[in-house]
This record gives sequence, structure tokens and C-alpha cells, in this order.
Amino acid sequence: MTRGSGPIAILTFLSACGASAPPTQHIPAGHQPGEEPAVLEALDRYVTAISESDREAQAEMMTPDGMTYVWRPAEGGGMEIVARPNSFWTDPSRDDGRVLRERYWSPTVMIRGGIAVVWAPYEFRVDGETTHCGVDVFDFVKIDGRWIVSNAMWTVEREACAELRPGDPSMLRPGD
Repeated sequence: MTRGSGPIAILTFLSACGASAPPTQHIPAGHQPGEEPAVLEALDRYVTAISESDREAQAEMMTPDGMTYVWRPAEGGGMEIVARPNSFWTDPSRDDGRVLRERYWSPTVMIRGGIAVVWAPYEFRVDGETTHCGVDVFDFVKIDGRWIVSNAMWTVEREACAELRPGDPSMLRPGD
């Protein structure tokens, strides 16, 4: 053995004796486009429940232990992140008689196995007036064959509607 070949021989031996690869598991390969319609139908039902102030329907379409995070303007200036449990949004005491309407468009959907994410610009109206636009991000889990919202995040951008609105109103979801 020549000088310097010892470390190479040791490395070669160690790599040959190294741990074998973990056993292969059956994991769905990549994105599952066949599930997109079901995920978007679940989101449409959820957004409709928001627009109808149907707290009971919302609760049936959410995991009770999920969370929401909202990036919004802070009092006094700047922006803040506000975190709330899903149960906050389904509390009947939040009903205040206002008419809410949320619509989204151009969703990007990613799905693997029993999890999915939808990212989409949206517009929010209260009593017929647009209060803000932003971007929604909804996480879904498939439980007992049903896609339900597990977590959500969104931005509140009061000046972004012109930038975010679709040029074609037929892209708005859910439809009327």
C-alpha cells in the first residue's frame, strides 16, 4: 500500500459496509391532478359557508384543532401576524348581521396523498363593499374520503385589489 492510499481504502471499506437504503414505501408519486376538482369543490363549499355566515357548516368543513394566521395592517402602522384557532371562526357569537362575501380565482393546487394546499388571490366584501383583497392559502387533509380545511393563512391588502383581480370575471369562484 502506498502512502495516502490507507484513508482511501478505509473510506471505500466504510462506504461498502454502510447502512443499506431504507425499505421502499408506497407513496403517491408527485402531484395528483385527479384530486384537484374534489379539493376545489371543498374550498368552494367552505368559502360559500363563510359568505353565508354558516358557522355550523364551516365547523363541519374544518379540523377543530387547526390554526389560522392573518397578515394584516396593524393599529398604528405596519403589519402584524394574528393567529387564531379554527374554533374562533365557527363561534356563533361572531355573528353580527353583516353580509360577507368571499371570492377567489386562479387557484394553484398541490396534492400529495392525503394532504393538499390551495393558494389563490381573493376579494372580501362586507355588506356589498370590498374591504380588501389578498392571497389565501388553505391546507386540506383528507379524512374519511373528504377533503377538509386543516389550517389557513391569508393576507389583508386593502390597496391590492386592482393588482390582484382577474381580468375575466368568469374566473371567480365559487360561482353565483
